[in-house]
Amino acid sequence: MSEVRDLSTLIDREVLDRFLDGKVAPYESVVVRLLAGGASNLTYLLNLDGARYVLRRRPLGHVAPKAHDMLREFTVLDALKDSGVPVPKVVAYYPDDDLVGAPCYLMHYTPGIVLHGPAEAEELDVDQAKAACIDLVSTLARVHEVDLEKAGLAQFGRPEGFVERRINGWLKQWANAPKRDIPEVEAIGAQLLSLIPEQQASTLIHGDYRLGNVIMQLEPKVGIQAIVDWELSTLGDPLTDLAHMIVYWESTTGIVCHPAQLIAKRPGFLTGSELAERYAQLTGRDVSVLPFYLAFENWRAAIIREGIYQRGLETDPDSEETLISRQAVHNHLEETRAILDSMGAGR
Repeated sequence: MSEVRDLSTLIDREVLDRFLDGKVAPYESVVVRLLAGGASNLTYLLNLDGARYVLRRRPLGHVAPKAHDMLREFTVLDALKDSGVPVPKVVAYYPDDDLVGAPCYLMHYTPGIVLHGPAEAEELDVDQAKAACIDLVSTLARVHEVDLEKAGLAQFGRPEGFVERRINGWLKQWANAPKRDIPEVEAIGAQLLSLIPEQQASTLIHGDYRLGNVIMQLEPKVGIQAIVDWELSTLGDPLTDLAHMIVYWESTTGIVCHPAQLIAKRPGFLTGSELAERYAQLTGRDVSVLPFYLAFENWRAAIIREGIYQRGLETDPDSEETLISRQAVHNHLEETRAILDSMGAGR
C-alpha cells in the first residue's frame, strides 16, 4: 500500500452523505478505512454505526481506457445476485468524480479471509486446504454455467473469436500505454495469434479468477463467500479463467512470478494439474490445450504488471510493490517463452 498520502482523505464526506441517503439505514457516524490501495482499485471500508459497507473506485495514476471499469463490475455483480454464484451484495453505483475522485460503487461488506499468499495459507490445516481447493474449482465451474439469458448478461460481451480479439486488444493497449521498451511483448503476441486453439465454449468469465480474489470462510465449513474484482468480466473462452487461476496458483516452469504461486506448495493444497483435472470432470471440457492458455495468461499478466509498474512510477516509485511489478513483467515473459518452447512452438 502506498504511504505517500492518506487516501481516505479522497472521500468528500458531504457528497458521501448525500449518496448514502435513502440507500442505507440512517446513521449517526461514519468511519472510513482504506482496505486496498497502491496499484489496486481503491477499496474503502465504511462503518456506519456498526453496519459495514465497501466503496470501490479505480486506482490512482494512469489507467487504460477500458481498465478498472467500476460500472462493469457493478453491473455483473447486480446481475449475479440470484444466480447461485457467490458475490457481494451491491447497493448503488455513483457515476461522478466528486465523491471519491472517480466513479465508484457501494456494496455490503463480506466477512472472511483472503488467501493472498503463504502467510494467510498457514491458517489452513490439511483438510481445510483441500476443501478450499475443491471449492475454488467448483465455484469457477458455476461461474461458467451461469444462464446468461436469465441473468440478463447475454449481451455482456462478444464471445466469438474471443482469444484472438483479446490478444489484439492487449497489443493495442501495449502500443498506446506508457511502457518501457520491451520488444518481446509484440513478438510473443504475434506468435500466440498463430497458435490459438478452437474455442470449445462461450460463457461468462471473471477475467481475474484466482485465490486472491475470493473471500473464504473457514468455520464451521470451508467455502467461498464471495468472488470479488469483476472489472475484467465479459463473455468469452472459459479456459482463459482456468489458466489464469493456475498461473496465480503455481509456476509452470519454476519461475516464480507472484507470491501466491507458493501457496500450492503447502500441505493439503492440490497441484495445478489436479485443479485442471477436477475442472474437466465438472465441465466435460478438454484441458489438453491448457498450455496455450497458460502462455497467453502469463503474457497478459506481463502487460498488466507493466501498467501497474508505470502507475507506481507516478504515485510511489520507491515502493516495494512498484519494484516487484517491474521484475514481475520479465518473469511472466520468461515463463511465457518457456511454456511456448515446451509446446514445440520455437522462438
